[in-house]
This record gives sequence, structure tokens and C-alpha cells, in this order.
Amino acid sequence: MQLQIPHLRPTPSSKQLVVNGEPFLMRASELQNSSFSSSRYMAEAWPKLSAANINTVLGSVSWEQIEPEEGKFDFAELDECLRGARQYGIRLVLLWFGSFKNGQ
Repeated sequence: MQLQIPHLRPTPSSKQLVVNGEPFLMRASELQNSSFSSSRYMAEAWPKLSAANINTVLGSVSWEQIEPEEGKFDFAELDECLRGARQYGIRLVLLWFGSFKNGQ
């Protein structure tokens, strides 16, 4: 089976989100600005989100989280958050902040 990129499909009256070849209705929740930067915090949040029938989470990732020191990249926290989401079958929409969080 070939992996399909999620996309919008036109319908007679609107557009429909398609994920893995099937219509997908997001039951989404957006996290507070820094919540997604802590896998420890998210370890407690995933079961609550799942119990609330949330299937998609919008979480922010800031550049300073990934490159805390110039030229040194650390994806460990993000990777751990991704594992947690997968464990609970929750899809992610990453809100990428290319500059420092709340930067100008």
C-alpha cells in the first residue's frame, strides 16, 4: 500500500479532508503554547485526550526547542511526543515557529 499525503478532495458543496485514502473528520484540540515541548507533560495528556475522543492535536514546536545552541540539533523531546501520539492513535498538526517562540 502506497502512503498517501493527506489532502482536500472537492465535493459538490465543499471540500473533504482525506487521510489514508478515507474521509477524515478532525476532532481536534489545540495545546497551550509550551505544552508540546514537554514529553513528560504530554505523557499525562495523551490518555486524557484519547478518552475525550480527540483524534488530532495541534501543538507548537519552536526553533529554540530543536536547535537550543547554534549548530546543535536536538529532536529528542519532539520524537518522544510523536511516539506518545502514535501510542494513542492521535494525529498531529505541528505549528512550526521558525524563530524563537513568541519572537518578532
